[in-house]
Amino acid sequence: MGRAPARPIVEKESKVEENYWCFLKKPNNIERPRNWVRMAGIEVYSAYFDDRDNSLFPRNAAIQILVMSNHSIESKVSIYCNIFTENSYSTVKGYIREIWQTGWDPRDSFQVPSLITCPISKRISGSEKMSVSLTRKKCKDNESAMKVIMKPNESESKKKEVAVCVKGLDYQEDISNRLLEWIEMQYLFGADTVSIYHFYLSNETHKVLEYYKKDRNLNVIPLSLPPGNPNEPLERSTFLKGNRPQKRRHELLPYNDCFYSHIHTHRYVLILDTDEVIVPVEFDNYGDLLQDFESKTAGLRLSSISTRNVFKFPSNFTLFSHYHYMISNKKRSRKTSPKGEYGKSFSSTSTVATVFNHFALHKLSPAVAKSQYFLASEAVKLHYKSECPWESKKECHQLQYDLIDDTSLDRFERHLRNRVDKVVKELGIKK
Repeated sequence: MGRAPARPIVEKESKVEENYWCFLKKPNNIERPRNWVRMAGIEVYSAYFDDRDNSLFPRNAAIQILVMSNHSIESKVSIYCNIFTENSYSTVKGYIREIWQTGWDPRDSFQVPSLITCPISKRISGSEKMSVSLTRKKCKDNESAMKVIMKPNESESKKKEVAVCVKGLDYQEDISNRLLEWIEMQYLFGADTVSIYHFYLSNETHKVLEYYKKDRNLNVIPLSLPPGNPNEPLERSTFLKGNRPQKRRHELLPYNDCFYSHIHTHRYVLILDTDEVIVPVEFDNYGDLLQDFESKTAGLRLSSISTRNVFKFPSNFTLFSHYHYMISNKKRSRKTSPKGEYGKSFSSTSTVATVFNHFALHKLSPAVAKSQYFLASEAVKLHYKSECPWESKKECHQLQYDLIDDTSLDRFERHLRNRVDKVVKELGIKK
């Protein structure tokens, strides 16, 4: 049985198809982004203004819309975008890219995420406020539209270095201690902002998140599954744990929403789970690490820079306070995962159209390099797992028992412990 062909990840130039003779009513309901709105038979989540250089519509800015559909819609249906400004509107044909590769799993029996790109007509491109609705027929009215998140006023030259994004956390148990240490580690390594999407979290965990929302640059985004899926907390948790292929597809939507929320404000977006941390080896922070890598690859337009993975299992740690979990573990697996397995990447907001869990997926133009890799002497990704992942079951014994000392966090330990202890004291967490 052959492998399904891969879809293209770079788009050729496409013609802007505008319908000039449409007469449309302005929608009565302008919905906030990050709320599911059904349009054109699909579930729309968010919409972003995008004026980055690209090969698809090289002479037009665009609205990038993140959606979920019950089956694949790329190359199968036509979607039309009704773009409204304060005083005008435009109807154009949308361009659909599925945020998935058939080679990973070709089955078309799941809800799948897609990016719909709506080119903005030159005659309305200067507008500061926009909303958009989707239809399957030209010139068709829609009762609802979604507000477009526009470009902030700050100039491109003021982009910060790194924004960190976390998928929809879903924990019935209290994870506040682990999460507190992990958040502090991101800021210690130079993340400017952290965005955490979540389904269900305990009151204790919310208390930690509220602290960082108030005192640090932390975004907390409540998340629900699209209509047609369970959203009662326990039922939803059971559904996600028992439907791994669907869960993987659902995760891609908040990843890409987070990526688009930072395309104008940060140079790189780092997608991480809260049991993972990327440690700079030669430098003290992400910014210096990235700038050094860029200087070594000056001839490339980078898409994503990946860090190779090593595992850390709980049986290896020495006893410290429970909110110093990561720095207490002084052992790691000797084996470093091969390139392409378990790695996580910094994705460039200047060259990338969509992101996958581990790397950039769609590129904005052909002249962009494939994923590059840090050397082990430059950065390492520590992956704190409670047990050996099922994907690596054939080598679990080696991963769990062939161990070496891990000193990668030693030079950060004192500073990190002080930061964590300060927050623990301020929040009144019992030691």
